Amino acid sequence: MQWTNNKFMTTLGISIVLALGMISVVFGVIHLSSGGANPVPTPALLMAFAIVFVLGSVFFEERGADRIGALVGGGITAAIVSLIMMLVCGGVLHLLTHGMETGIDKIISMLAVCMVIGMAAFSYLRAHR
Repeated sequence: MQWTNNKFMTTLGISIVLALGMISVVFGVIHLSSGGANPVPTPALLMAFAIVFVLGSVFFEERGADRIGALVGGGITAAIVSLIMMLVCGGVLHLLTHGMETGIDKIISMLAVCMVIGMAAFSYLRAHR
């Protein structure tokens, strides 16, 4: 039995990955709001923005958007992906440097809550596909 065919393990894995992403974003906001610098080098951030901008623009144009709408959609998508990338990297950096100050019990509690939220969102999105 492969674990990818096991619905329980797949759903649990997706829930854990979503929860870790949410926790990283929250700690990334804490890192940036406490005066932390951008953890992602600017050239890498600009390259990620450019790649997602191009791919997003083509995606929206293929979906029927006009040229301006496709460019705006690509720009918004690229900005969101760049921000999430910056927040996740900042969150990981913050957890590595200040994780013990937060307390393992709080982090595990956050993980449990985020797993429930991630599972609810995943189930909702899967049902509306």
